[in-house]
Amino acid sequence: MSLWTAPLLVVSDIHLNHAEDDRSRLLLKLLEGARRSEVEYLVLMGDIFDFCLGSHPYFQRKFSSIGKALEKLVESGTQVIYLEGNHEFKLASLPWKGVQVITEGTHTIRLKSGHAVQMAHGDLIYSHKMYRAFRQLVKSPIVTGIARRLPGAWMDRLATKSSEVSRAQDQFRQIEHDKILGAVDAWLEAGTGDFGIFGHFHMPYAEPRRDQRHGGLFSVESWDRPNVLAFRGGAFYRYYFNAAGEPAWQPAEPLVRKFLPGK
Repeated sequence: MSLWTAPLLVVSDIHLNHAEDDRSRLLLKLLEGARRSEVEYLVLMGDIFDFCLGSHPYFQRKFSSIGKALEKLVESGTQVIYLEGNHEFKLASLPWKGVQVITEGTHTIRLKSGHAVQMAHGDLIYSHKMYRAFRQLVKSPIVTGIARRLPGAWMDRLATKSSEVSRAQDQFRQIEHDKILGAVDAWLEAGTGDFGIFGHFHMPYAEPRRDQRHGGLFSVESWDRPNVLAFRGGAFYRYYFNAAGEPAWQPAEPLVRKFLPGK
């Protein structure tokens, strides 16, 4: 059995800048491995690109190699689901045959094993009202329509510089685990999933459910440390790539909730 044989593989927050950089080559290697294996679903949890306007010809050309690899994976029988992140716009306009793009809200899949997995990009689960208003504005048809008429290379440079400035502040940001997990608890309990998976926060959450039902909450780390979240044998594992691009696995263990209250 191939290393990548699994009902579900998930990646998130890769933040690709170029179609030929190290992260892109590693992603293409993963997609080729999944194509040669038995994978029910591959989920791209959002922010795979540092910036991408899918309706713009510049970005369609720039990331065509990723699109072709995803199309081959679909042809092999894997269902590919792409949840649009906050760094991505109009991805449904990308000419990638068979790739299902979810632009907003929650999406739930049911694996052949019977497990239901609920998913959303994390900023749609927990964020401030001002952030949500800004997100809605920049993703509006008016703004994205104007952006499509601007030079792609210019937008690309501007977005890359903005991302660099934003990431430089990451070390000063305080992660509010209780608030994030409280919002994710409510989101999962309001849905139909056994498991809830999300990205955006760049944290390796792997927490038991607050309501103590079967399942759990899992988030995908960013590719500051390249990794894949995999569901196989009824449990989640993380595969971390080493410097040579070879993966090593470890169980997905709780980051915050080592023990549930009352246990």
